[in-house]
Amino acid sequence: MITIDEILAMRKNRKAKPTHDALRRLPYKKAFVYGRVSSLGQVRDSKESIREIAKVVGLAKSDGYQSNITAEETERWLLSIQSVSVAKKVMEDGDIIVDVRDLGISARGLTDEKRHGLTHLKTLIASGEVGAVYVTEGVSRLSRDQDRILPFQLLRLFKEQQCRLRTPDGVWNPSIEKDWEALAEEFEDAIGELKIFRRRMYRRKKDKAARGEYVGEPVPPGFYLPIVGQKRDGRYEFGKSKPYPPHSEVCCRILREFVKQQGSALKTTQALHGVVFPFFRKELAHMESRSALRVCPKAANGYCITPSLVKGVATNLKMIGIWEWGDSFIEDNHEPAVSKELFLTAHELAIDSRKPRGRSVYFEPLEWDGLLWCCNHVEPRPLCNHRRDRDYSCQRDYHQGKGHVCLSICHRFLDEPLATEVLRQLDFGPYADEVLGELEAEAIEGKVEIAERKRQIADLERRLDNLQSYFGCGDPQREEIYWEQYNKAQDKLNELKARPLPLQRVAVADIQHVREFLSKLPYKWATYPATLRNRLLKLLIERVELHHDRETIEARIIWKAGLEQLLVIYRPVTKARRENRWTDDEDKLLRMLWPSSSQRILRAAFPNKSWESLTGRAFRLHLRRERSYHPPVSWRRWTAEEDSKLATSYESGVSLETIATDLGRSKNAIENRAAVKRLVRPAAARWKKGDARWLSHNLKPLHPASLGR
Repeated sequence: MITIDEILAMRKNRKAKPTHDALRRLPYKKAFVYGRVSSLGQVRDSKESIREIAKVVGLAKSDGYQSNITAEETERWLLSIQSVSVAKKVMEDGDIIVDVRDLGISARGLTDEKRHGLTHLKTLIASGEVGAVYVTEGVSRLSRDQDRILPFQLLRLFKEQQCRLRTPDGVWNPSIEKDWEALAEEFEDAIGELKIFRRRMYRRKKDKAARGEYVGEPVPPGFYLPIVGQKRDGRYEFGKSKPYPPHSEVCCRILREFVKQQGSALKTTQALHGVVFPFFRKELAHMESRSALRVCPKAANGYCITPSLVKGVATNLKMIGIWEWGDSFIEDNHEPAVSKELFLTAHELAIDSRKPRGRSVYFEPLEWDGLLWCCNHVEPRPLCNHRRDRDYSCQRDYHQGKGHVCLSICHRFLDEPLATEVLRQLDFGPYADEVLGELEAEAIEGKVEIAERKRQIADLERRLDNLQSYFGCGDPQREEIYWEQYNKAQDKLNELKARPLPLQRVAVADIQHVREFLSKLPYKWATYPATLRNRLLKLLIERVELHHDRETIEARIIWKAGLEQLLVIYRPVTKARRENRWTDDEDKLLRMLWPSSSQRILRAAFPNKSWESLTGRAFRLHLRRERSYHPPVSWRRWTAEEDSKLATSYESGVSLETIATDLGRSKNAIENRAAVKRLVRPAAARWKKGDARWLSHNLKPLHPASLGR
């Protein structure tokens, strides 16, 4: 029978704390070999750093961990990662896990999304699967976070799971107070080393820049970097920038055109459409990643010119040999790529901030402003509107110098059909007050929620500042409590900031205006200000998607109520369509065909142009046709009696065809004689603008996912 003394002894042993040797004893659970070096250059060039990771695998096996993974096998695997891109970067067998996914990634406080290996390690420690972490040089391999958040998170995780940290120098367990202090001090030393390294590298970089040498910044267009040597690790050493003739010629052409266009980067880009910076030659392949041209769009034969590139060429002092880095300016540092006179003229235009204020600010927005989207592209684009000109247009490609105007149409061809069909579907009646009341309550509730969210965020930020002031008190237990509270507050703050704010689609003032507006709708729709009409439409309509060609516009109205309405609008033929403007290719074709081609051939070559348009363009281009002159046979002089009949009929509004028949003359002759005699035609008989015509389809329910909320 067991005695009382034996029971008490068992209880005492159970409550006794484990010794320091027991807390450091290996093997314990599984071993995790965490391999990381700071840069891709080290991964590629430093074989010794890679071999040290393999040696740590041998250290784990000597500590008693059972696995078929050997140090030699690990070394061959890691060296293969150096030479080629190997997809598999995690190896596990028995009690050993080797993870090298963080090779070439800096330890400066990066997020879990970028450090997959460290995330994997934290997950396995938290689950209790891993009991020892093997690294090559200590805690600096794990983190150098200057905010000190990640280091103490790792220490607390190690302490909670009694996980060991193993290096070639020894074993540490943060559950032991002495080891906690030692590891915390080592983390601080690693952070301090990083700061010193940064200051030292910055001083070196500054000294090198003071000599006018390349220090890693993008090389401006028109230059290349000559290779003057090679370092031991295989990296090139570069000299000062030198002009690259194929590119410097393009830079000169850009500046000349920029001056010609009076400082307009957009017009310069459009005028140089098709001109590119040719790709670098094979012997200058290193410039593909170092030239500022690498961010420009690429064509088949080189880098395209953009408005921002034009501005850069006109303002970068390195174009004329002046080196600028930080506060350092060195004149005649390198050979210029363009002439100084041309650059200074372009630079003066580029920095000129005087710009006439647009008159659109004095006009009300158009009725469907912010609701129209052009769907003739891969991704829908919002239509911009010109308040002064009263038209809608899709011209992003035109402004970026990439293409023509996709759509340009007078506002009345969209406003009238769309508004008419929308108003036809509206019958607010007794539901108006209820609907607007709900919208008003929703707007007020969203405003209150936003204010409360801001207050909570401000309180949490103040609490984080207070807790941060307590760090470094010297008491590990209090420090741990402060960190736990700090992390909880930080998590709550991140959660609040990540939570989407309620969409403020309408304001209370808008709803009050609409409530007053609805009593007389739709009878006085045209008499209300365009701003008020636009507010109502934005309350009811989610968007209008437009699919268009030269003759028709298919408008798909998406209601916020979950309905869809389809309109087919027939575009009237007008002479001033922006899409019909003459292009450079059309001008070239006209110059080639106009002198000797017949009218039939010209009409066939330009099917979308009238004969009047062709003759007018030829006149503006100063083109002449090679034809013989045939005097008119049937021409006769105008008599006083014909002039009298013409004046009576023309000023009374008789059609031109009727007048031409009565007088036995052509319609063109009637118009010319009326202009000579300065006859005035009544307004009712003048040429009228085309009216919009459209065909409406019935409403149909829409899937909620299409509303884009």
